[in-house]
Amino acid sequence: MTVAAAAPDMSVAHTANLAFSKDGRLLHEIELVSPAALGSFWSVRAITYDARTASISHLLNLGSDTWFYSATPDGRTAIISVNRYRKDARAHLLLVDMETGQTQDIPSKWFDADDDNPYAQISADGRLVSAYKESDAEGGLVVTLYDWRTKKLVAKQSEGYRAGGFTFGGVTADGKIEFSNNRVGGDVVDPKTGRVLVKAAPNSYRSQDGAWVVEFPNTISNDAPREVIIKSGRSGEVVGKLDLQIADDNEMELWAWARGAFCGTSGRFIAATHDTVEAFEIPSGRRLRTSPSRLGKTPTR
Repeated sequence: MTVAAAAPDMSVAHTANLAFSKDGRLLHEIELVSPAALGSFWSVRAITYDARTASISHLLNLGSDTWFYSATPDGRTAIISVNRYRKDARAHLLLVDMETGQTQDIPSKWFDADDDNPYAQISADGRLVSAYKESDAEGGLVVTLYDWRTKKLVAKQSEGYRAGGFTFGGVTADGKIEFSNNRVGGDVVDPKTGRVLVKAAPNSYRSQDGAWVVEFPNTISNDAPREVIIKSGRSGEVVGKLDLQIADDNEMELWAWARGAFCGTSGRFIAATHDTVEAFEIPSGRRLRTSPSRLGKTPTR
């Protein structure tokens, strides 16, 4: 089923996920749309563009009180929360084809019965779906991996609670388990053994194949080194840093640079601020190209 409809009467929308299809012919955008009226709920809107013409080929509105959690690297399959903020209905999760609108329920038994905000993620190949819990009988934070096709448990690991901040966990793109905290970062662990593979800062990015991690300075820490380091995604060893200069006395510049993305498994990384986009080679960190950014700018006609 393909859903095509006029955009809802909403006031503000911002992009939560942007990804090209595997063949590069389509561009999938997932938006979080804020309500125009007080008392209404946020919603998810999925837009599929023809990458050659920039025309919209599919438009999917998932309805009131929906929220985006995770997607495959091509943006085609996403995990969506429904009834996340409602007090008159239990929140539940769906696996959604963002082109056709076809949905599949993620089993509620994978989460605590009293969890009013279940959280899940999906691996890059769509094979694994993770369920995150904070009230397991064993204590601490728990991530369980399931094979999506068979719905069978694949692995389960736990970690102790962090002091302060927001903590969550899930499956990485390459099928590992990650525990994250917005203040201190977290651990990427082997699903079978629980061995810590990489310790990563809050502002870090892991490549789709798990080979590399690019780690920006922790914007919460005033004494964090002003450099962007490159780590092995499998051992955590520091192998280099990006050829990127961040002024030691400019806090706003530090915040501006704390975002980026890997270009799939090509060995390229993109870092961006409000006015600059730079491409780097991984793992050498060599700058390949610098271009002006159009983020936050109104296009001219």
